[in-house]
Amino acid sequence: MSGPIYSDDGYWMWNGTEWIPATQAQNAVPVQQIDQSVVTNVATEVGVQPEQVAAVAPHFDLNQDGQIDQNEMMQAAQSIANPVNVAAPMPNNMAAPNPNVFAATTTKKGFDWKEKKALLIGGIVTITVAIGVLVFFLLSGNPIVGTWVNNYSSPDEATTTYNKDGTFQSTDTTGALTWETDGDKFIQIATSTLPNGTEITVTQTAQYELTNDNNVLWLNLTSIVDQDGNNMMIAINPQTGEEIELEFPCVVLLRDSAQDLLNEHADWLNLGEPVPSYQSSKPNWCE
Repeated sequence: MSGPIYSDDGYWMWNGTEWIPATQAQNAVPVQQIDQSVVTNVATEVGVQPEQVAAVAPHFDLNQDGQIDQNEMMQAAQSIANPVNVAAPMPNNMAAPNPNVFAATTTKKGFDWKEKKALLIGGIVTITVAIGVLVFFLLSGNPIVGTWVNNYSSPDEATTTYNKDGTFQSTDTTGALTWETDGDKFIQIATSTLPNGTEITVTQTAQYELTNDNNVLWLNLTSIVDQDGNNMMIAINPQTGEEIELEFPCVVLLRDSAQDLLNEHADWLNLGEPVPSYQSSKPNWCE
């Protein structure tokens, strides 16, 4: 065994009891940084070969702190000892959508999830210095610039910061990420590397609307395509070959500086909905 057990789409890996998000290759911990005595002890406890655990362990830095702790080492060993007994999740079985994950419409061309990982956010565009300066000035007055919070105070809470230079960072996204607006369109582009080393670029286009005070941002995805123009909102079931249309609800983001609004949102049961004080401002296209 040279590494973890990955799902066919490369997005999940097996930890012995369930499928968890796969660790990207660049986040693997170097072998020399792993305590081999811990490898041996855990392997003996679980009943597997130490060399097998040593091969898998670098990929189990689940909290991305640069080291493999006891719990992560145990999951690595369990992934070897316990064979896969459940099918890997399909992309439409994911938890609540991330800040940059939206709904989409069906097109005729399907995206094969067996061949490429389904990336829902991120990106990069290569531009000249002159264009970069132009983008900076175009976006400097854009009200979207700043940090936004999704699912505040919930287990899935995440923040995304949109910068004046057209780049953005997200707590739950890796890769080179860029953004822009065009009328009522909000466009995000991501270039990321899959666990198998393949590079993929994803472009998302969403309808968006801000409240008058610019503290609430609604997003509704209209398309997600890869660099080849494949519609990533149509998944191919690897077992049946059936096309599955992925659907996501309209997403609401809250500006991180609006603390009163965030606190109100934390007490609001429907995290995918705007807080009560903004219900009347919800766009009619946001369902």
